[in-house]
Amino acid sequence: DAWGLQMISAICSLLLPASQSFVAVPRPDVLSAPSPRAVAAPRMLFGGGGASKEGGGGGGGMGNMMETIKKAQEVGVKVKALQEELVNTEIEATAADGGVTVVISGAQVPMDVKVSEDLCSKGAEAVSDAISLAMREAHKNSMEYSKQKLGALYAEIGLPMPPEGGPGM
Repeated sequence: DAWGLQMISAICSLLLPASQSFVAVPRPDVLSAPSPRAVAAPRMLFGGGGASKEGGGGGGGMGNMMETIKKAQEVGVKVKALQEELVNTEIEATAADGGVTVVISGAQVPMDVKVSEDLCSKGAEAVSDAISLAMREAHKNSMEYSKQKLGALYAEIGLPMPPEGGPGM
């Protein structure tokens, strides 16, 4: 339900560093005071509430709370693994017919720039233009890669991807 999705988004926003282009935006319709109907049945992060499925009842929904905590921990582990994968992934782009090669990580951190002797002999402006072009291409490719990986993670945990160009972008 909407509350559960908001909680997962909040958890992901705490686990992803600010450089990851992840934005968790509270929705006013979700944060407003619950209606009297909504108060009658507790709303748990991943469903639940009401009668216990394990039988025996009692516990005040403690089983559901433990399930929610376990799910949140699983999401945290997956987010951390994705962060590590992005940091360790190298994305390369070239420009000027191979005269410049730029390598950045999946987390958009510049890692390496190589310029050929042939390109250097063409002057500073040619080198600058080629490096700029290769950096933009490498950054674009890195953003696409991380967006694809984040989309797969969102799908795996059952969340919709945040809209592109939203707040903070």
